[in-house]
Formats: sequence, C-alpha cells, structure tokens
Amino acid sequence: MVATTAVTAALILLAGCGGDKKSDSGSNNNSGDKSSSSASPTAPSIPTFDPPKAFAVSAAYPVLKDPNELTVVEHADVALVGHVAVASNKKVLNGHDVTDPNKSWSLQATPATTTTVNAVLPPRAVKLDGKDAAVVIYSETDKGNGTQKPQGLVVIRWVDVATGEAIAETKTKTLDDKGGAGGAVYDIETGQVALGINGPPDSNGTTTSTLYADPATKKTAIVPGLDPAAVHNGTIAGATWPSSYRANDSMLALADGPSGKITKKLGHPQTSYDKIAGTGKHGYFYGKTYVTAKDKWDLGIYSVDLSTGAVAVTPLPPSNSSTDIAAWSCLWDEASTIACTGKTTYTTNGTDTMLGFDDSTGKKAWGFSNDSGNRNVPDLTAAYHGVLYAQTEAQNILLDAKTGADLPSPTPSGSSSSSDSPSAGSTPSDGSSPTAGDTPSDGSTPGTNPNSNLALFDGKLKAPTSVSPYGAVYSQGDPHNDYDTSNDLDSVCVFMKATA
Repeated sequence: MVATTAVTAALILLAGCGGDKKSDSGSNNNSGDKSSSSASPTAPSIPTFDPPKAFAVSAAYPVLKDPNELTVVEHADVALVGHVAVASNKKVLNGHDVTDPNKSWSLQATPATTTTVNAVLPPRAVKLDGKDAAVVIYSETDKGNGTQKPQGLVVIRWVDVATGEAIAETKTKTLDDKGGAGGAVYDIETGQVALGINGPPDSNGTTTSTLYADPATKKTAIVPGLDPAAVHNGTIAGATWPSSYRANDSMLALADGPSGKITKKLGHPQTSYDKIAGTGKHGYFYGKTYVTAKDKWDLGIYSVDLSTGAVAVTPLPPSNSSTDIAAWSCLWDEASTIACTGKTTYTTNGTDTMLGFDDSTGKKAWGFSNDSGNRNVPDLTAAYHGVLYAQTEAQNILLDAKTGADLPSPTPSGSSSSSDSPSAGSTPSDGSSPTAGDTPSDGSTPGTNPNSNLALFDGKLKAPTSVSPYGAVYSQGDPHNDYDTSNDLDSVCVFMKATA
C-alpha cells in the first residue's frame, strides 16, 4: 500500500471514473470532440459473459472530492453502462472505458454559476436507439435571472457513454426551491423516466406527484398525486396518496405518462402502497392497511401488470405497530425475476426474509428467511440476467434468480496484474499534466489521462452493485482513512473484469 502523501500526489494527476478532471483528449466538459489528438493504441479486447459469474479486480479509479461539499464522506454513486464505468456526484459525471484506458470523459452537472446542485440520483444504464446510455437526475436551485426568487429544478440528462455527450435533457420546475426529487424508475428499453417530485396538488391537496420524461421527445408531463413504481412505453404504474393518516383510501393506479392523466385505479383501498420496485412488466408495492377491529396492520407485497392492470398480492404477517413496519428493497434482474429483501414484521426484531417474484406473472416464486433451516439471508447488492449478486459476512455469493438457490462460483482473484495500471506516483513523460490549480477561462476543469491506479484497491473484495457482460463495479471508501480531509480522495470506483 502506498503512503498517504503519495496517493494525494497521484490524485492531482488522476481523475478516473469519478474524478472531476477532464482527460487529456482535449475534450470540453459539456460537448465536443472527445477523441485524442494523438494516435491511440488499439483497445485491448476483454472477455464478456452474460451473465458474469466470476470476477477479478482489473481497475481502480479515484473519485475526487467536491471542494464545495462540507460532508467528509460523500462516496459517489457508480454504475457499469456497457463497457463504460461511470461515477456521479453533485459536481460532475465521469466515464471511463474499461476496455480502453485512453478513453475517458467528464460532464459537468451544471455550467451555470447561479445554479446550485442540491442532490444527484445514482446513474442508471438504459438503451437509446440501441446505444448504451446513462441517465442522471439532478435536484437544483436556480438563483439566476435578475431579481427572481430562487426556483427548484429537476434536470434529467441522458448521456451517450461512448462519447460523454448529452443526448437529451429536460428541465422541470418544482414547487419547492430545492428541486426535490427521488424514487426514480426507468424504462431500460426506451430511457423513459418517472420520478416523484413536489408538484401541483391533487384533489386531496397532496403535492407529491410523478414527473414523466421521454428522451425521444424531450418532453415532460406531471401526474398529480401519484407515486411511481414502474414505467414502460409511456405507461406508469403507481399509487395515489391517502387523504390523511389511516384514511384507507390509497389506491394502485395506471397512468398515461405523455398526457399526465391517471387512466385506471386498481385494487382495494388501503392506508398506503409504498413503491419498492419496477420492471418492464410490473410495478411492485409494499401495501399496508390499518384494521381498527384488530388494532393491527395487514401487510402484503402487491404487483400491478402494466399492460392489463391485473393485481397480484403476496400476504405478509401482520404487524401491531406502524412505526416498526419493515421497509423492503428489491432488485430486478432485467430478465425474469424481482428479488426482494426485508423483515416480515418488525424493523428491529423481525425475521430477515428474501422473496423472489416471477415477473411474467407478478407472483411469488420462492422465498426463505433466517428461520429457514440452515440458510441466512445475504445482503443483496445487484441482479443481472438470471443471477443475484450478494454478500455475506464471510464472502460474496451468487444465487439463481429464478429459484433462490445458491450458485457455485469460482474463487475470484484479488486483482489482475499490476502491469494493467500505473503506480500511484506515475506521471506521463511528456510533461502534459497540468498543475492542480490550472483552470481554463471557459470554466472547465483540466486533467490528465485518467488511467487506473490499482494501488487504491484496499484488497477487500466486495459484492458488485452494477453488472454488465463486461464485469461489474462498486464504490470503495478511501483505503487509508475515510475521514481524512488532507487529500482529494472521496472514494474509489473499483472495476472487476468478468472471468467466467
């Protein structure tokens, strides 16, 4: 492991997957030619597996801190979009081609000095006209335009990861001045997005609404009073909000995204339906109803068919406390299965449970809990094309998405050859690296060719959080000290090459 001072020096030179420097390709931070002016070597081919079942650490890209952030630990969100690893924070979206270390790019969150980015949602991989694209969503405050009061904006940007150029962008005003947005769902085939925002009130006065955005038309629409769980081909599956606490008048619903209208209300009225997952076929919800006679909450996981509106329910054990009702989180394998983890009754002392749903029907296909024989529920981190990726206390594991059974997996190596990347202190011999303070007049941020720096990998392999046929990525904290403010390192984007 290199010394902290050496890593700090290296970080001035390396932007990588998540830094805030441009590559030495002479690219502009917002658009323009991203290619290098000098001849580049032929990109090496790397094997692909669909789905990958074994990995070897092949690259580690430093993610630099945003100097305007007061928080010590930020940890950028990372994703593998085809063969490009991307990382985002409130300042910049960066991409690094894992098949060619000479290709990287950087795209500013906002070029306007009068605009503040308050939050950024994790980047998501989609396809646009057959191209790999990343969707990134920003909550912003615009304080420009003379004497106007600050206004909130939700900015959705679709980026071609091969070039780092924005393909499409939408901007939508919100009722609050922070541009608050969250809970986005995506159509991976079209790039359409639906997310909750603070929008116009519905008939009950509820201001939580669904913002629908389409990259093909670059148009948006708002569905008042709807919380979205899934979107596909313009159809949104969501839930309406109750008129008051324990009102038992929340409903499941389908909406037409382009028109912003709810087309059908479904199922039985309940206290609430909390969205937990969405696919190309179904929206999934955690439903709860307060039963006065029993002084208990009836619970279940509900699915809504985006085509027919059919509703399927998987009952869960009831709870006698609203504050202890467990939260469920789910992942879609982008093929046939939704896998969910949570507690059956209480957040603090309930039984850890994992459930698998057949997405062709929306019905439960399998499940197990910590009380199921000799099995423990792992920490589910990713899902891809029939495989669930998870982490236990002892190791990283694979599960069959269709059955929930453990899959055998080859033992991955900690890292690839050190020749794959430069040492922590390596510097290009042509002297082209600018100093940390170099800033061009156009406001863009310069940098060097962001090659991988494997010295930043801490040797503790984690389960992936984003997977493609090329491999997987996850975010690692500063290997020296997560709370060290003396260097520029926020976190490390670790790329694991697929080996089987």
